[in-house]
Amino acid sequence: MANGETDNESIHQLVSQFLGLQQSVHTKRAYRADLKQFTTHLIKRDLSHDCLLKVSPRELHAESIAFLNRQTKRDPVSGHILNTNTLNRKRYCLASFFQYLHSVYGYPHNPIHGIKAYPKQEASNTPILSAEEIRSLIKTLSERRSEGFSAFRNYLVIATLFHFALRRTELAGLRWDQLHPNPWHFAIRQKGNRLKYVPVFPELMARLNEYRLVAPEGEYLFSPAQNNRTKSLNKPLSTNSILNIVAKISTLYLGGKHITPHSFRASFICHARDLGLDDKTIMNATGQTSTRTLNYYDIRNRLRSNGVLFFRDWFA
Repeated sequence: MANGETDNESIHQLVSQFLGLQQSVHTKRAYRADLKQFTTHLIKRDLSHDCLLKVSPRELHAESIAFLNRQTKRDPVSGHILNTNTLNRKRYCLASFFQYLHSVYGYPHNPIHGIKAYPKQEASNTPILSAEEIRSLIKTLSERRSEGFSAFRNYLVIATLFHFALRRTELAGLRWDQLHPNPWHFAIRQKGNRLKYVPVFPELMARLNEYRLVAPEGEYLFSPAQNNRTKSLNKPLSTNSILNIVAKISTLYLGGKHITPHSFRASFICHARDLGLDDKTIMNATGQTSTRTLNYYDIRNRLRSNGVLFFRDWFA
């Protein structure tokens, strides 16, 4: 183990150094949230958070298991784990962090070794919206866009979440300088630090031009309506704000149906397949690189989307 001054590096310093090495904005944001939860867990367990490198691997192994167990969500009837993807991301984050401590500070070994990955879910449990719900919602919000900046912004938040199949982190960071001509399109930095290109069809381009007349001047498409702390509106909406906008709109127009920003991305995939689009065309929009991921989000009714039905005319 490292000796001297390195032993006294606070956990916050170690986390900051580790995050500074991450190239992807999305990875950095996710790791920051996961490690904040983990450090809070350690502090509550009365471990010395000012000298993490002095805590034994055995203790950190046990605390990592305890942390992951606390983050686990289970079906109350079957007991099956409901959030395996989230748990695997947190596990991988901790493994990467401890590997960094091992490589840079000589920490004896990675405490995550021996903690198995969680079984992957066969299909996403993200709630989706019907085609009628999406079309009606976007139409209603469009009709109310003239009520002011917030109404126009929220309309485009929902429209772009669906039409561009965006993650909320991608939506939050969307800037005007990512909009390019000939033909009009957005170049969007996504997970894994990869770029995806999404075309802006003429009707949406007209709405963006209209929106720009009422939006605050600044680099981001979607900004807060007010900023009581600094007064500057040249900042992006937070991902929590996007979550709240979706929840508010669901309450107002969808009867309070439980949806998340990701519901629009999952709905895009399901309805694109309903329309018969090939996987390559869908992946050009979503930015995904494998049909396996598409299949994960394709949570259409397995009886309605079933090969048996295509042979009904053969029955006599």
